[in-house]
Amino acid sequence: MPWTMGAQLALLVLLVTVIVFAQRLFQKFFRNKDEADLWTKVEPIGVSSGGIFSWTRAVTGSAQNQPFILPTMWTGGSVVVLPPSLLHLTKKVYPSMTRHQAKMDHLQLPYMISDHDVIDNLIQFDIARKKLRQAEVVSSLASITEEEIDVAFRKYWGTSETWTSINAWDNCTRVITQAGFRILIGLPLCRNELLLENARLYANYLFKGTSIINCLPPFSRPVLARIISWPSKYYQARCRRILRPLIEQRIREFKDHKAGSQKPDDFLQWLIEHCSKLEAKEMEPDKISDRILVLCIAFVFAMGYIFCSSVLDLYKSSEKITFVAGLVAECKRVSAEHGGLSTKKAVDSLYRVDSALRESMRVSDVGATSIPIDVVSGKVDLGNGIQIPPGMRMVFATQPMHLDPDSYPTPLRYDAFRFSRKYEDTEKSEQELGERELCTTITESFLPFGYGKFQCPGRWFATQTIKQALAYVATNYDIEFDGRQYKRQALLNMMLPPEYVEMSVRRRRV
Repeated sequence: MPWTMGAQLALLVLLVTVIVFAQRLFQKFFRNKDEADLWTKVEPIGVSSGGIFSWTRAVTGSAQNQPFILPTMWTGGSVVVLPPSLLHLTKKVYPSMTRHQAKMDHLQLPYMISDHDVIDNLIQFDIARKKLRQAEVVSSLASITEEEIDVAFRKYWGTSETWTSINAWDNCTRVITQAGFRILIGLPLCRNELLLENARLYANYLFKGTSIINCLPPFSRPVLARIISWPSKYYQARCRRILRPLIEQRIREFKDHKAGSQKPDDFLQWLIEHCSKLEAKEMEPDKISDRILVLCIAFVFAMGYIFCSSVLDLYKSSEKITFVAGLVAECKRVSAEHGGLSTKKAVDSLYRVDSALRESMRVSDVGATSIPIDVVSGKVDLGNGIQIPPGMRMVFATQPMHLDPDSYPTPLRYDAFRFSRKYEDTEKSEQELGERELCTTITESFLPFGYGKFQCPGRWFATQTIKQALAYVATNYDIEFDGRQYKRQALLNMMLPPEYVEMSVRRRRV
């Protein structure tokens, strides 16, 4: 059986002392001249080159709108943490900077996936980027995901009107997994419980594995990553076996397709049609399977994380009764106006639901930093005499930005209607209504979906689906927790998913 998270963390604990010692020695004696010069320039901002607690002081007390250096196992050295005032660096393409390698290192995909062509040649992401940013495509998917969400909730959350205890993380991600696979591979295989559970566990172990590998110094990863990546590869192989017959069938049907006959309209079909124009190896069933499974990072884990967090934030709030009542009233009104929530127009009208989701994404980040960018050639001038040399990585401190009291009054409070309230009290002009900050709206103080040239192109589909799921919960279920405080756990800059939170649910009599 695959290793548990506890066993993996135990291995990490055994190694951490030696690793930290080795890292600090390496930094002390082998830091190059340019990096050493950078430290002398940035150090006065609040980071001392010696001592342990100085790093904590640097993060919590550094001067606002100033970069600072943060040590990390991620790169085996340090990263430069950039303030909001430097977000303009993401708005243009600079030859000296790249995000691809930084993103791959962030996910550690070269260690987690055997076929490196799947991550070196990002066909699957190119297709997703092209399709899921088209309004007509996103609109056409609304009725499909609404149907699948209903089926999934009935299966995993149940229809009993008596209280039932379920694991929050497992059963939130199961719903999202089934909805996601409906778009990826279509009916009927998207409802195969064996496939869905293996795909969900694959995505979970992919995240766990990458998080742990990021805690190891780079020189140890070629050996230790082989062990840590084994669970995800185990579930990947199981998914391959289930997907292979469908992919082989789809390839045959594609080759034998006759003009005028109907063909499937899902991601698998888009992928086959695209790959048919490329080298023959791209049409191999296992490669196509691997490309679909890589998308589990977004379609399963990321969307599942956001949905689960939104449920926890909403139903653990001290104002739960008021917030849920407000959501139910809106959902019933919009559903009556549009004949359900099966259209993009209907889902787009759920402003309170949108606000509740955006607020959860603000207070429950998946990471403390984001938008990693590598300097690959030349130097990047940050101003004030600070130049970032090649080989350094830059990130933005998104969590502090999301909790900045200058941007968000009472920033630690989850306020479900923070972004919708001011548009409900009085009549607003079309221009004012157009200034709403929705889930998909990217600002300098809201960066879950990136910024500038590094924006997530699939955010319209993702938020549409998650809003449908959250609206379904609000209108169909009562949820209770046992009163214990849930404390989010961090591993380096990543926030771990709430795997051990139990909740009681019951189907509401509608």
